[in-house]
Amino acid sequence: MTEDVVNWEEDLEEDAVIANAIKTLNIQKQHNFSEVRPSTERVDSVALPCGHQMPADYVVAWFKYYLKQKKTEFSCPGFNDVQMKTCGTKLSYQEICRLIPLTDKQREFLEENLAALVAKRLFDFKACPGCQYHVERRDRSNLCVNCIICTANMKRPYFFCWNCRREWKGPANNAVRCDNNGCGQKARTSDPLKPCKPEIKREMLGEEGEDIYPMKDKSPDRKRLALLINNVEFKYIDDRTGADKDELSMEMLLKGLGYTVVTLRDLTAQGMLAAIRDFARREEHDQSDSCFVVLMSHGDASGIFGVFFESLSSDDEEDILPTDAIFNCLNTPNCAGLKDKPKIILIQACRGDKEGSVDVPDCVPRHRRGKEHREKDFCCLRSCTPDTVCYRNKQKGSHFIQDIVEIFNEHACQDHMEELFRKVLKKFKETHPDQMPCKERTTLSKRFYLFPGL
Repeated sequence: MTEDVVNWEEDLEEDAVIANAIKTLNIQKQHNFSEVRPSTERVDSVALPCGHQMPADYVVAWFKYYLKQKKTEFSCPGFNDVQMKTCGTKLSYQEICRLIPLTDKQREFLEENLAALVAKRLFDFKACPGCQYHVERRDRSNLCVNCIICTANMKRPYFFCWNCRREWKGPANNAVRCDNNGCGQKARTSDPLKPCKPEIKREMLGEEGEDIYPMKDKSPDRKRLALLINNVEFKYIDDRTGADKDELSMEMLLKGLGYTVVTLRDLTAQGMLAAIRDFARREEHDQSDSCFVVLMSHGDASGIFGVFFESLSSDDEEDILPTDAIFNCLNTPNCAGLKDKPKIILIQACRGDKEGSVDVPDCVPRHRRGKEHREKDFCCLRSCTPDTVCYRNKQKGSHFIQDIVEIFNEHACQDHMEELFRKVLKKFKETHPDQMPCKERTTLSKRFYLFPGL
């Protein structure tokens, strides 16, 4: 091994030490362990510095959502009644640690993601296509990067392209692209959602006219929102293995339809109620034409289970969200921004304990039990009929969510919402006879077309 290679390896080792030190330093700055309360106690609600009182699990779920957006600060989602808009007060991870006794699992998840975001901002790292070790790009004006490990192994200088991650071809100094075919061009990923053709939209609007809900054309001024709550890990009952597949599929569908998706995981009933209330008051609804609210959890006839639900609990305050609460939050008095606009609600949760014969039941047997109309322009599809279970495959996700995504991807380009729901029901009749989704509390007075891509 040459002396130059030895020096390169020493530099690499030194860089790793510096990176780890900065990672540790940033975590310690944000998280003063002496100020963190023990995680054995359960805190139902917490008063934020801005004055909003919120369920603790909702605060943690919202912070996780911000990390997913690659943001390291949490913004309060509560509504400011004085300014008539979402609060938006910034809170750091350190402040959240002072307010909430995080579990070890929560703390580990948050800190690992924070550290990764901090490291990405401080350094520019990518895996070398040759050895898969992470290499830092020190000159951000050059896409040609040297990997010292591959250089040592191959006994020749090895460079790869930061853009396409293939061995470098062409002049060594280039900030645009290397000479590999396709470098510098965005990879085209196949979108399963079929776009609506402009002529079909014009035809629909011409034929049905006033019988169609007005839809805003795709533009920066259109602010469509969707809320997705996915309860996966439960304290006292079985986790919903495979539900992450449903979350990814539904997120992709809703984003393809032009909605900004707020995804929150693992909420109590109080947390779910707070999330829906805050969502209903978001100012973006004024510039929207519709919304989606998707809830995925365990459940029974009385409602949707929070993550602290106990099947044999004798507590008067069971962790259950009644479905009425969803409609109440989004009705005319409580959600002015969505007045006269379609509100689509999808609920993946059991409604009883009558058993089917396949996959994993999404329920736990229980042993106890001026004028505008207040509730209009809703369309709700539930995963099963009253008193029955719905099914979820541990590898693929639930029949309900996966079939909705498949039908919408194929037919939303030309069918209105209730026809899409009919096609979902038809598919269940043909392929999943042990379960039947149920459309209920539907008050759409017009046809609701999604016109994907337009």
